[in-house]
Amino acid sequence: MLQKRRPDDPPQLLRLRHTDEWVGLLVVLALALFFGAIFEAGVLRRWLRPDLELRIVLPQTGFGGLAVGADIDVLGTHGGSVKQIVLNPNGEMYALATIERQTDAFIQRDSTATIRLRYGVAGAAYVDVSRGTKGPMDWRYAVLSATVEPNPADTITATLNKVTADVLPTLEHALHAMAALDDLVGGIKAGQGSAGRLLTDDTLMRQAEDTVATLKTEIAQLGPILGMVPGLLSQSHGVLANVQSISRDAAKTTPQLPGLVHSFADSASGLPALLTQAQSTTAELGRLLTQLRGSWVLGGDGAPRSSSLRLPPREVRP
Repeated sequence: MLQKRRPDDPPQLLRLRHTDEWVGLLVVLALALFFGAIFEAGVLRRWLRPDLELRIVLPQTGFGGLAVGADIDVLGTHGGSVKQIVLNPNGEMYALATIERQTDAFIQRDSTATIRLRYGVAGAAYVDVSRGTKGPMDWRYAVLSATVEPNPADTITATLNKVTADVLPTLEHALHAMAALDDLVGGIKAGQGSAGRLLTDDTLMRQAEDTVATLKTEIAQLGPILGMVPGLLSQSHGVLANVQSISRDAAKTTPQLPGLVHSFADSASGLPALLTQAQSTTAELGRLLTQLRGSWVLGGDGAPRSSSLRLPPREVRP
């Protein structure tokens, strides 16, 4: 039961019921929101399971637009980010990147890192890491060498520069050739050189016409001779027919030639002995005639003949 306040009572402070409970509830809610935000941001997960570190060696030609905070894409999805770019005094350049745990299985020893622009020719640079197949990476000291993808705009510019460098000398030579041709045509029109004289002086043309007329006359004179050509061709055909007949006869006779040659060789082998016998017989006949001329029976005086055909008495045989 409430007591009425008397005018002479001291003032009292207003006291709310359950104040401590409400304050404690607010503190609990604040702590829950704080830890929920930390968990959602991944801070607690990084504390419990920190991200991996990848060292990307940059090419000596430059970074290709790579900067701190650039994305690391693995299989076309976000897999980390560049947290630091280091320039060593010895000239080595590399970037330190953090790699999320969920993508570390795809980055292996044979993976390649390529620095590309997000939209091909424009946009922020990022590192595209390919999927490897030759064994897991040693994440205690993971290193990949990066290459810069050529910018299509730079390629087009280099191509245009090359074309310009190749085309300009060609155009210059073409201009010189056109100028020389113009001078040549002008000289021909002015009657310079053989071509110019041919165009301006018709003497050569008249001589050519006379030559053609002479050739026509000589061709007309050759008409009778050309008319004899068919007869000559007919005779030549007859001669060729005779030659063919002779060739056929010779072909028929040719198989008998070896036998004839062999018979002639057999006959000729006895000729030396026959000639020797004939010579001996002739010599004996000469001696006999000499003796008969010196015989008194045939009117000789019996005296020896001085002829060289008479033999000595000791060589005469009855």
